[in-house]
Amino acid sequence: MKHPLYSALAEIVGPKYVTDSDFAVFAYSNNSSQFPSRVPGIVVRPGSTEEVSRIVKLANRTKTPIVPRGGACSYGGWPEGEPGRSICVDLTRMRRILEFNPVNKTVTVEAGITGTELETRMREKGFCVHTIFSPSDSVTVGGMICGESGAAAGRDFSAAGMDWLFTWGLKVVLPNGEIIQTGSGINPNAKNHSRVSSGPDLTGLFIGSMGIFGIVTEATLQLFHWQGHEAVGSIAFAHDRLDDAHRAMAAMDAHEPKLCSTLALFGPGPAMPPGQDWVIMYRVTGFTQEEVDRKLGAIGRIVKETSPVNKGSTPQSEQMTDFYMARMHDSAHGHGMWFMIESLVPRDESLRLLKESLDWLKRELAGWERRVPVFNSSLFAQLDGDVISYHGMVDLLDAEAREKAIAVQKGALDFLLGKGGNIIVLSKDLCDVGARHFRPECAAMLRTLKAALDPNNIMNPHIFGLP
Repeated sequence: MKHPLYSALAEIVGPKYVTDSDFAVFAYSNNSSQFPSRVPGIVVRPGSTEEVSRIVKLANRTKTPIVPRGGACSYGGWPEGEPGRSICVDLTRMRRILEFNPVNKTVTVEAGITGTELETRMREKGFCVHTIFSPSDSVTVGGMICGESGAAAGRDFSAAGMDWLFTWGLKVVLPNGEIIQTGSGINPNAKNHSRVSSGPDLTGLFIGSMGIFGIVTEATLQLFHWQGHEAVGSIAFAHDRLDDAHRAMAAMDAHEPKLCSTLALFGPGPAMPPGQDWVIMYRVTGFTQEEVDRKLGAIGRIVKETSPVNKGSTPQSEQMTDFYMARMHDSAHGHGMWFMIESLVPRDESLRLLKESLDWLKRELAGWERRVPVFNSSLFAQLDGDVISYHGMVDLLDAEAREKAIAVQKGALDFLLGKGGNIIVLSKDLCDVGARHFRPECAAMLRTLKAALDPNNIMNPHIFGLP
């Protein structure tokens, strides 16, 4: 039986770009996660903001829920909408670069373009954009902005921080189908040249919103000149020297100006045998080789001062750095579906919270190490905060292990949020965990905004603990 809106949607986008076949809708029923599938009723692939607007107006008239979709890379459960009835709006056809302005250092793109495509196109022109650290080949700009707190962390996250700093304006289709522009473009006479508008910062309303206030169809992002020189390195610390490793990493990150574009501390997870090293990995960039060499020299001095080599730290060659990365990557292969536990925490509490969360995971996964292996623990320096991260795997055909993995992922985030952390990657089930930690007055304000902008509750309903 055809979806009741099939003909109307086909009239908007053309029959080639709408389907309600069982195979197609099932393919759109999940994201990159071990959570259960939630099957939409129909999938539509608009090619322009105007088509998105017409789709939303149709959904609003018929009170049909909408679930926007980009690269579907979130790892915490696909939004449910109303299974079997919802319209899944796939934005990946909308991937054009609309304006490149090297003088204002801005680029305006459609929301369906991936980070990799945008970065590649801009690098050809001598520029870069802070899109997303990983997986940039499949995460779309719209997903980056709406599906991650702070609009995601770009490839230079340790020096640059979250991408909300570089998101200057958005074009958004509101739940009633109206189209608005945020940033400096709020003035119809102005270019999208700045985040600053002649009033409130409406851009921030949609960052990390999971599409509950509207569908982002275009974004204007800040450009930076490409730094053509880089080097990577690592420093290994014995398994019992976590404190020393953290001290060295914090000192490296505290240097002004920033030395490392990316900086992280990797160590063993509950599934790894005892005695594994802690390893600091870093990436340094610069406009000249001399700049890179100066930064590397400063890193060497900092490590020597904070944790001398003869006390358990060992600088590693670039080849050894590659080995550590390969070991971390390959350790998870062959174990099924991946899942992540990530939380942004204050720098002055990150060491304690890393230890406490690792102990929590070891207790929760005792006896499950082979069926729900968590291979590594890590700490990513993100400007002046840290992201605690764990990487696990589960066989989706093992129902008990899958249920355990979901419980552990949600429980670990609940534990970290209870200690003052925040969720990074947003999605249906993890957003609900986060919503349990909202201040009551903030949750009430969110409900008020949602009801005002979306009285028919069609736009990605049931997110953040909302109806």
